[in-house]
Amino acid sequence: MKPRSQGADRSPPSHRARNASPGGGTAANANASSSGIQRLVGHRARAGNKVQQRFARLVKQVDQRKRRLRAWYDTQPAIQRELAEYHAALNAYRRTNHDLVLLCDRVHAHPSFTRAERERLRAFICQVAGDLLAEPGFEDLKPIYNRHSRSDFDAEAAFGDAVNARVMRSMMEEMFGIDFGDADVSSTEKLQAFTEAQLNALEQDEQEREQAREQAQGTGRRSGRKKSARQVEREAEREAEQTRIGKVLQDVFRKLAVALHPDLEQDPTERIRKTELMQQVNVAYEAKDLLRLLELQLELEQIDPDHASGVAEDRLRHYNAILDQQVKQLDVELDELEMPWRLELDLAPPAPITPAEMLGRIHDDAEDMRREHATLRRQLESFEDVTRLKAWLRSQTRRRRPPAQADLFD
Repeated sequence: MKPRSQGADRSPPSHRARNASPGGGTAANANASSSGIQRLVGHRARAGNKVQQRFARLVKQVDQRKRRLRAWYDTQPAIQRELAEYHAALNAYRRTNHDLVLLCDRVHAHPSFTRAERERLRAFICQVAGDLLAEPGFEDLKPIYNRHSRSDFDAEAAFGDAVNARVMRSMMEEMFGIDFGDADVSSTEKLQAFTEAQLNALEQDEQEREQAREQAQGTGRRSGRKKSARQVEREAEREAEQTRIGKVLQDVFRKLAVALHPDLEQDPTERIRKTELMQQVNVAYEAKDLLRLLELQLELEQIDPDHASGVAEDRLRHYNAILDQQVKQLDVELDELEMPWRLELDLAPPAPITPAEMLGRIHDDAEDMRREHATLRRQLESFEDVTRLKAWLRSQTRRRRPPAQADLFD
């Protein structure tokens, strides 16, 4: 993506992910220490049975995702600062383009211009003013654009919007089967409003159907209609598994709570340390972060370093179920953070993307934009001398000789 306003010499550098603002989730999930990961897994777990090996894999997967999340959260302040720097440079670049349009409009009627030069200058004014008018804050250029284009910017914009609306309607009808009927969707705003109304109606219908199903199930139970034996068995299995998983977390939490209870500690310094650790325990338990709870147990030496090989298989299976859920939750949080940047860079999900890489790209773009603005500013100052502007127009003609219908300043 690049800014729409074009400079006198060439267009500004492509800017990447300028409008993205990745967020979502909380930093709590990214704060776990990974210092005890290898101790927690243990060499015997890596060589153990399948349940132990799966535990080792899941522990590493959780740790890797937490590292990625922590990197994103730690880098967010720097990313936002670089974004602010970029936007400041971009706004300055656009303001200088604005001043350039005013200068070109002012000298357009200068008697030293030939008819061909005046037409080239007119085309340049229309292009730069038109690009700036697509951004907020440049409405004062509209009369200049209208005068030199011999047209009306608002009418052109309305026509372009109507064309976009027709294209989008056709795509939505073909790809999603949406029936617009006689609805007025002649603009993108009206099309969006209609689509949102349709989605809200579908959501309402789904909620009503869900309520009807729940009522029917309640009526069936009251009328004595029984579920099949298989349905009852499945529900009982799910409930029992959730109960067992909850109990596993509670057991770990209780052991830590007993060990860290401040009232049981006489030494003031140690009491402060345990109070801080207990706060971490509460956060981890609230987030169902089993890995962090186990790491805290390691810090207190409540479990053997080669933990996985000494845990009963049934209990380890429950550990695996909790960790598997945590992996999925962390993936969702990572996706919320990374997706805006992936869309901006047109990267498929498997492609690697790191906050350090994004920070570097934004920084480089800001530097490029500052250089482009400095160049444009020097050109603007030189163009106060009409002969220099005429020379620049001639250089543009010599540099590029496009077909007759092409825009000389694209």
